[in-house]
Amino acid sequence: MTAELWVGLVAVFVSGGAIGSAGTLLAQWLVKKVGDPPPPRQALEAAEMEVLRSEVAELGRHMRNLDARLDFTEQLLDGALPLQPPPERLPDEREPGA
Repeated sequence: MTAELWVGLVAVFVSGGAIGSAGTLLAQWLVKKVGDPPPPRQALEAAEMEVLRSEVAELGRHMRNLDARLDFTEQLLDGALPLQPPPERLPDEREPGA
């Protein structure tokens, strides 16, 4: 049987059939103790680092663009940017008796 199945069974019996916060905490603790240790972190290669740097730079450009758009919208809604008034309404050309 796998560790997850054992943890599930123990959690159900300990919590009395209803897995509550105590059963969840116990299950997490048992999975850490019984489960495989995480693999060691490997260093990234130079090419992978360059790809990540370019992606982060692109995300930074997008964020600055969005920030500028948000500032413009806030200024527009606040009335800081002057807008031309709407044109005058055309006079009603209908005849008064029609």
